[in-house]
Amino acid sequence: MKLKNDNLKWKVSDILGFEVFNQNGSRIGVLSNVIVTGSNDVWVVKYCNEEVLIPALKDVVKRVNIARKKIFVVLPKEYEDIYGQVKSADGWQEYNGYFVYED
Repeated sequence: MKLKNDNLKWKVSDILGFEVFNQNGSRIGVLSNVIVTGSNDVWVVKYCNEEVLIPALKDVVKRVNIARKKIFVVLPKEYEDIYGQVKSADGWQEYNGYFVYED
């Protein structure tokens, strides 16, 4: 899947390991995997041992900042029913040997 955001084109493989933030500015975790389905991709966002599945739709994925390695999403209201309150991740995250942090 290719999307255009922040005036750049990117592939999902380019953004694995990026931090994911919700509409409240809370860090959900790190994009760790992509599940390819028939209709749209589903992004797997991990924080510790927990996973949040996010549909890769234009209504959900609002911004991908390549330079800062950040993804901004608006989660559907039903997510609280499925996952409860989405926990905010903080501190350092490591993904495949790379540290992801706020500069």
